[in-house]
Amino acid sequence: MLTEPSITSELKDRIEEKGRITFEEFMDTALYHPEYGYYTSNKARIGKDGDYYTSTDVHRAFGASIMRQIEEMWNILKISPLFLVEVGAGKGVLCADILLSAREKSPTLFKEIRYFIVEKSPEFIERQKRHIEELGLLDKVSWVPEIKEGLSGNIGIVLSNELIDAFPVHKVRYSNGLWNEIYVTVENGILTEKEDSLSDQRLVDFLTGLEGSFDDGYTTEVNLKAIDWIKGVGNSLQKGFVITIDYGYPRNELYSAERNRGTLMCYFRHQASDDPYINIGEQDITTHIDFTSLAEAGKGAGLEVAGFTDQSYFLMGCGIEEEFQQLEAINAENIGAFKNNITLKKLLIPGGMGSTFKLLIQQKGMERPRLRGFSFKDMAKYL
Repeated sequence: MLTEPSITSELKDRIEEKGRITFEEFMDTALYHPEYGYYTSNKARIGKDGDYYTSTDVHRAFGASIMRQIEEMWNILKISPLFLVEVGAGKGVLCADILLSAREKSPTLFKEIRYFIVEKSPEFIERQKRHIEELGLLDKVSWVPEIKEGLSGNIGIVLSNELIDAFPVHKVRYSNGLWNEIYVTVENGILTEKEDSLSDQRLVDFLTGLEGSFDDGYTTEVNLKAIDWIKGVGNSLQKGFVITIDYGYPRNELYSAERNRGTLMCYFRHQASDDPYINIGEQDITTHIDFTSLAEAGKGAGLEVAGFTDQSYFLMGCGIEEEFQQLEAINAENIGAFKNNITLKKLLIPGGMGSTFKLLIQQKGMERPRLRGFSFKDMAKYL
């Protein structure tokens, strides 16, 4: 007889005590339980041998392009040194690629950067330190528990890459003309879902504000933690930029009729499913983010939108074509250059990473700057 995983037993005990829990609480436990959570234990796997890819796993040109945008921001801010805070740095690849690119292509910027990482997971902190130390960059990076501890005088740049998509969400469903919340309960020893009234007045307010009509059974997610997070970032910043890289849509696209089952997906060894109740604590659970909410909530904390666009347009604006130009001529004898070209294109291809991932940059304490990342196309008007 198979033994039930400890995290599943704990969830069932909690439900027995409370009667039910919100999906947000379930997802928070599955991902961030201090001992058994996917991200806080040693189970999160990134890259070809793991559960999912990020843009940093595809090609170093991604980090080089972000570095060029940071360099322009530094020139706008005119501060010395430059305090750069990355929240949730994964394996530390983006951090390393930004610093390596700065060291090679902008030595003055490299000298000025003070890089800070905010990371919850002890396992990821160790991975980050190992990777960054192997590249001889450890003296450039510090780890801090809060964003504000990485900003001198509340001035600097805050960066996140695929962070918000893993924030726990509320699941809701439109039934008989009303929005109900989906709770997690136990029936016959099995975790299952049950609809009831909304658990939070903020959910009521958010869903009331959605435009358009919804068919009976329309199911989606609401990420209240993302709203709280961007408010916190804005309140910690007096002057500077916030760079958010993630997959998602403006609100009217996210909550459209074609997404009537929501966007929640689970990833286990590169296999995707929409069932969060299997492999609990062993699989990633994500949702597409609402960039409109980030823009609106950020504005309440003094953050103004500096630009919003697809990853492909952003990378082209930051000069990723230089990476193509630096490749050797492709021919039958140069298979390495051919493979390099193909992987580089993965970052740009429409329908893939190039259009799925978006970049939102918000700024505070200055007039709206013209940033090179939005020189090809700025979609801020759609937020």
